Amino acid sequence: MDIDIFQLPGILRRRLHYVILTVIVCLALAFVYVLRLTPLYTSSTELLLDPKGLVTGGADPVNAATPVPQDQPAVDSQIYVMQSRATLEEVADKLNLVKDPFFAAAVKKAKNDRDRLMAVVTVLKAHVTIERAGQSLVFSISAEHPNAATAADIANSIATVYLRQLDEARASAARRASSSFQLQASELRDRVLRAELAVEKFKAENGLVSTGQQGLVIDQQVAGLNQQLIDARAVEERQRTIYEQAKKLTIEAIESGAIPEVLQSTSIGLLRDRYVNLLDRRSQLATSLGGNHPQIKAINSQIANMQNAIEQELGRVRQSMKSSYERAVADTKALTAQLEKMSATSFDSSAAQIKMRQLESEADAVRTLYKAFLSRAEELGQQQSVNTDNSRVITAAVPMPKSSTVLKLMILAAASLFGSVLGSALAVLRELLVRQTPSAETLSKRTGLPVLARIRMPRRHANAPLLRRFPFPGRSAEEPPLPLGESHPAIRALAGQLVERLGTRAPAMVLFSTPKPMREATGIVADTVQALLDLGHDVLYAPGDLADRSPRSTRFGRPSLRGALEREREDSGPFGDLLRYDLFRARRGTGRSMSEEGSHRFVIVNACGTQATDFLPSLMNHADALVPIIDARETTQDDLAAFVDSFGERRSLVLGTVLVEA
Repeated sequence: MDIDIFQLPGILRRRLHYVILTVIVCLALAFVYVLRLTPLYTSSTELLLDPKGLVTGGADPVNAATPVPQDQPAVDSQIYVMQSRATLEEVADKLNLVKDPFFAAAVKKAKNDRDRLMAVVTVLKAHVTIERAGQSLVFSISAEHPNAATAADIANSIATVYLRQLDEARASAARRASSSFQLQASELRDRVLRAELAVEKFKAENGLVSTGQQGLVIDQQVAGLNQQLIDARAVEERQRTIYEQAKKLTIEAIESGAIPEVLQSTSIGLLRDRYVNLLDRRSQLATSLGGNHPQIKAINSQIANMQNAIEQELGRVRQSMKSSYERAVADTKALTAQLEKMSATSFDSSAAQIKMRQLESEADAVRTLYKAFLSRAEELGQQQSVNTDNSRVITAAVPMPKSSTVLKLMILAAASLFGSVLGSALAVLRELLVRQTPSAETLSKRTGLPVLARIRMPRRHANAPLLRRFPFPGRSAEEPPLPLGESHPAIRALAGQLVERLGTRAPAMVLFSTPKPMREATGIVADTVQALLDLGHDVLYAPGDLADRSPRSTRFGRPSLRGALEREREDSGPFGDLLRYDLFRARRGTGRSMSEEGSHRFVIVNACGTQATDFLPSLMNHADALVPIIDARETTQDDLAAFVDSFGERRSLVLGTVLVEA
């Protein structure tokens, strides 16, 4: 169920005890915390960390401006290095924190100097906070202590000790790495000499001649022949395609102009132009001369001669294409034979080449390692005397004494505010649990009935207590329901469902009802009647009023029906002596009389909070179909369960529900 924002003051006023109790509990807890709160002063120092100082072996000493990529895990791990035991032990010993009263409780339980120092380090680590400023290289070191000056000394000492340890670690790592690289380079130099001598000796023994970077001569020859063979095969395939096109070329194709581009020539083009001109001339003469006319015979003779000339030219072209194709085939065969011969020669020395490549690979690998180790050893030797690390303190910690009264008042104020918010939330939650109304999907699921139509209407704010307490100008306490009209999609869909399911019965009685009175229901039923009339069906409508025997004109209460429909009074429906029925006839088509008699197709009874509700059980016995109208905005789960149970054995007559949603 949704709660209007204007209902919140009323809910909080009714359940004010929730808010008061929650505020009292929160204030009590905050007061206990404030009483036990020991005032601590925090001082912070900011440290800029240079990534060059974190690189194993240091950075390039020749070009110190060369940027070093940031190793995020290495940078983040410096937080743990700064608050490590080695760093904090030196800080505690430097500041003589063993005799500090703040650490007295931890020192009492220690048995010797080492244990006392470890106890101080444990407490100190709990009061030191190190944070990284986003993704930058700036670290903030904060220390807490009851003495503001001591807190500043601790923060500055941690930064100083860390920077000195960082320089010592870098120099020590460079010294160890340089010694190791020099030893490895000496061993690799001997291996390079032995590997190169083995390669040259093997080449001389097996007669393997190479031309520098291009490799062995025989491999170059095989590669060249292979490329020539690939090109020759491509030429052969192209000549074969041209030859096939030439064989299929006929005089009809030439006459139509369908000559492949590769076969087009000047002679064929001239012959085709003359041939086409002769055909055009014969066509012109045939219109005025007979078939045996001398001019016709002469032109036919010229056409035959031209055809022979074209055939001879085509034969010459085919022979030329055939010769080119045969020449390409011969070139391919020659190159194939030559490649096979050269490949056989190459295979004879393949074992020797494999062994030679293996020796060369070993020599190259050892040579590469030797160069890398030698270069690195020289760099590390220089870095022992050159410090390119730019890590430094950019903001030193200073004592920051301040009163704790403001902090305590802020804690109490925050507890009061939190208690108010929490109490208000509990009050609203309790209101929701008490007044919970199922959603439209829940209503359909609980009833197990299909939904014929879903109608959205605004929530009735006039029922809210706060709005009734503050009436707005021009607004009544009870707003009338918004009209839908028979053209509303949901109304038309509902009427269509009734016609589809009950159209074969004559007449079919449909009973509309609601779990609780709903002002919009009467309009929905009336709009459905109008929609049925628009579909061409007569309707006997019972609006739910009791029958009145005094003569009066029948009124439907809707302007669109008053001028468009023929109305009659008829007491032929169920309980006709008690309920008032109005007969509405649909507009007749051309050729039919307005007074044409016929049984009405639908009997619609409105039992939605009307006087007909008193006869609902009896009306259900005469009904052919039941259509409940459920207000998903106001209907509770209990109301829904009781309403569905009231159908009893007549539940099978329910066609479906009409859901009214907010």
